[in-house]
Amino acid sequence: MNPEQLDQKLRTITKHEALYRCGMRRSLLKEFPVCCLDGKEVMQFSYAAISEENNGAPFLVKKHSRFRSYPLHVHDWVELSYMYSGSCVQDINDTEYEMKQGQLMLMSPGIVHTINKLGTDDILIQIALGQNNLTHGFFNRISSTGIVSNFLLNAFTSNNRLDDFFLFSSESSRRLRLFITEFLCEWYEPSPASYDMLNSLFSLIISELINTLNVTSDHPATHNKGTYVMPVLRYIENNYKTCDLQSAAQQFNLHPNYLSAMLKKYTGSTFNELVQHEKLTAAEKLLLNSDMSVTDIASFVGYQNVSYFYRIFKRKNNCMPNEYRKRSR
Repeated sequence: MNPEQLDQKLRTITKHEALYRCGMRRSLLKEFPVCCLDGKEVMQFSYAAISEENNGAPFLVKKHSRFRSYPLHVHDWVELSYMYSGSCVQDINDTEYEMKQGQLMLMSPGIVHTINKLGTDDILIQIALGQNNLTHGFFNRISSTGIVSNFLLNAFTSNNRLDDFFLFSSESSRRLRLFITEFLCEWYEPSPASYDMLNSLFSLIISELINTLNVTSDHPATHNKGTYVMPVLRYIENNYKTCDLQSAAQQFNLHPNYLSAMLKKYTGSTFNELVQHEKLTAAEKLLLNSDMSVTDIASFVGYQNVSYFYRIFKRKNNCMPNEYRKRSR
């Protein structure tokens, strides 16, 4: 399948959509379990009920049906929604969020939401990811040491965080559309190596999402809690050599105390701990992949005091830098 064939497939009116457009109303409440949350009837979806359709892949892809309204619902999987064409409005916890063409939303399990009726040109692609499949191994093609990727991963795998979503301002990303288009082409017309292709393309999608995070406060990803968390983490990743709490707070027009408390609340780490993590990760990579001296590496990643670098490196790795280099090579 090529991109032109994919586009035609996605825009074709399905049998169900033709009925919905003519006014037929299908009641899903009779087909799925219903619970009562905050005095409202909420439909419940489970990944187990749909997993037989996923052809062995750790996700299931579907196009959201147009021309009909959906009841409030909740599901036990992580959902990635991509606005392929047009726009839509998602009602999440009684607040409306508009998705524009090219934008992507990541939603964790347990969120009560619904999607307003879509028109002819509104193409919304939804990818369901079983939570049991979202492990560090699944994201092994993404830098496992990045504080942004770790934050995203933890947000959707931790049993203690079941009310997160992120709406990414990704509409200007050329590569995201390319990766998602190739992902969908592979899904709808699998190749012999489809499983590996889909996993690799999905990892590229997540990596590009991280790239789209704006490091200023102008257009951060919309997040139901701690709106600035991911842009700040991205800022630290890019500026760990020289940044401090004061300069980071100024970058995002936030009070240093507020920024510090926000990071601690949503990542479990202080600002300084996050910066140290990035510095030590960079130092570890240089120890393994270069012949630079330990003193030069310490200076390169932002440590002026070499003795301090030795001390915190040993605290993290239980060995000195030279021993780490010999042991790992």
